Amino acid sequence: MPFRSAGGFAPGINISWRVRGTDMTGTNTHYILTEWESETNTNELIVHLYTLPARNVFEQHNENGKACSDLRKLNKSHVIDFFEHLIASWQPIEHWGEYSFINHETRAIDVTISTERTILERLLLRTIENVQPRNEIAAGSRKFTWLKPEKVVQNISIHRVIQCDVNISAAGVISVGFDLNHSFRTSESVSDLMKAGAILKGDRVIDKYNNMHYEFDEVSGDTISDVVPELRQSVIDYFVKERKQAWKVDKLDPKMPVVYVKMYNGQRSAYAPAMLQKELTFESLPPAVVRQTSEVYKQNANLKIATLLEEIQNILRRTDKLQFSKRKLLVEQSGYDVTKIENPILSFGRNVTQPQPKYGLEKGGVAFGQPLAINLLVYPEFFETKLEAITAFNEKLCALSSKWGVPLTILKKSGAYKNKSIDFTNPHQFAILLKELKDTAFKELTLVIATEKIAGMWYDSIKKEFGGSAAVPTQFVTMETLQRADDYILGNILLGLYAKSGIQPWVLSSPLASDCFIGLDVSHEAGRHSAGIVQVVGKDGRVLSSRANTSTEAGEKIRNDTMRQIVYSAVDQYQRHYGEMPQHITFHRDGFCREDLNSLDEVMESLNVDYDMVEVIKKTNRRMALNVDRQGWETKQGVCYVRDNLAYLIATNPHPRVGTAQPIKIIKKKGSLSIEAIIHDIYHLSFMHIGSFLKCRLPITTYYADLSSTFFNRQWLPIDSGEALHFV
Repeated sequence: MPFRSAGGFAPGINISWRVRGTDMTGTNTHYILTEWESETNTNELIVHLYTLPARNVFEQHNENGKACSDLRKLNKSHVIDFFEHLIASWQPIEHWGEYSFINHETRAIDVTISTERTILERLLLRTIENVQPRNEIAAGSRKFTWLKPEKVVQNISIHRVIQCDVNISAAGVISVGFDLNHSFRTSESVSDLMKAGAILKGDRVIDKYNNMHYEFDEVSGDTISDVVPELRQSVIDYFVKERKQAWKVDKLDPKMPVVYVKMYNGQRSAYAPAMLQKELTFESLPPAVVRQTSEVYKQNANLKIATLLEEIQNILRRTDKLQFSKRKLLVEQSGYDVTKIENPILSFGRNVTQPQPKYGLEKGGVAFGQPLAINLLVYPEFFETKLEAITAFNEKLCALSSKWGVPLTILKKSGAYKNKSIDFTNPHQFAILLKELKDTAFKELTLVIATEKIAGMWYDSIKKEFGGSAAVPTQFVTMETLQRADDYILGNILLGLYAKSGIQPWVLSSPLASDCFIGLDVSHEAGRHSAGIVQVVGKDGRVLSSRANTSTEAGEKIRNDTMRQIVYSAVDQYQRHYGEMPQHITFHRDGFCREDLNSLDEVMESLNVDYDMVEVIKKTNRRMALNVDRQGWETKQGVCYVRDNLAYLIATNPHPRVGTAQPIKIIKKKGSLSIEAIIHDIYHLSFMHIGSFLKCRLPITTYYADLSSTFFNRQWLPIDSGEALHFV
């Protein structure tokens, strides 16, 4: 049995523990992280390791992917995997076809070699996927998707998905991380959608049996009983004879047409359309579907954690390769210390300090203000139908801004466009008008007022022409929002306007551990890669400049020259504001740090500035939760698990109706600050998103870097935006 008895939890929502902890209040509190450390060590697992010769030095990281796929078919085994030059399996690989190996070893992996750790991680995950009941769970691509939907609304089905990853440490410790999410897809197959003309080239589709994701390409003239070139046999024969999965095709009409889908690498694959479903993003769902499925995908912590713990046991007990003890789900048993970080106190105008932005602004106004003048770009039809509502909105906005210490003037420039004899819904005519407006009348921060539909049509054009081309920040508000604007909505609109004009509504009242923070991110969009940076300079968490050294990058790694320019810019901005060099800089890298730290060492040493490099990972595939006196699972903002130079942090506290908090992962890669100081700074910087009352889950260093690099890729960000945060 893969599970050992060492305390346990009962089935269902209420989970009882034999191992207990006591927090500072004297109550029995149990902390868990959805990362299960196995009792099995890598030295207990014997694998067959084959070394293949390099055939293409430019494809050395993925050239053996096709070889691995072919070997699975030749040997009728799914449990074969690869990484770089290695192929691994539990059993000897007998049939090699056109491939050959230059070395074969049967042994436990060498945990000091990262390549061998990675290939065993992949082999273990594939092993876990392979033993799941295929009539219940589609397992593949690190996902376990339940075939039976939890709910179907308007022919859209929502499916439970558990995402898993396997990690092996340099000490040979094996851990399985897991999280629960949901996927949306059409309940009808692509075959059904084809009859209704509801599937188009470019739509995202998924193989409902193994979680493989594709892009729909075209319908073929062949049927699934015809021989197709890609398979050298029919689709039916491929599954019956080669894959031994007749159950997938035995009830299909032999006259069903073959469809072609594209894989991520651009290669095409032939499919029976009945095996595919159309994938839907959450954003594309009809409002009625969102409302009627919210109780499924917005699970509170108690339900989500209980479900996760129950289902991950079922998934993992099906393999005999790994053993687990339930006590290892308790974080203390995995070597973590549990800490609680207090919320910061914020500083506002008139020397007011307060933990809550809304109340601080009401009492003291903004910390650093100045008069603000804005333009309005209003959908012309509203001057006749909604003028009274717009006027009332303007008056309330100006009154609240004045109360917060920022005199607000709304410029009257509507004559430049409202009587133009053009179709404002025609993208070509509207694009020409924007060029005229940004060259003549619209030089100031602009508030755009339109319907939700018109705003969607205008958004990209206005952001490119005003923001990217003319460095004029813009903010959108829909008429629907304008007509129901209370003080909270008005406040959020003002905060967005302030952030885009360099007005600082609040700062941290207590200093941070580092003098200067640099947020780094590489954005990927439409084949473009760019590095975004925002400097948070000084100990009060203030963004002093968003003049990003935003440059096109070749991939995930930021080039040495770009890193140098980022440092020069940050030091220059710090000196401009403080008249001295920073003593310490902390880099917050959004995601994994692949940069050359030796090169960075040289730059920082020559400047005589200490630094820390910290990875801030927003997608962790983990959940944190605690259970006090068996009252049910919950999440607590500010709770942190720390082990060596690694930490998990909950930085938000969503209402149970909204869902369960997602933790962030913090890894100290290099530097002199303690991990505790690093966590403290990151948590306090998550309170410094000044564009909204809503608190951010991430520190603004990486949050703003992510936004700025995305804006740059979409051509919405000027080369030099000064202190204007265009992206909030």
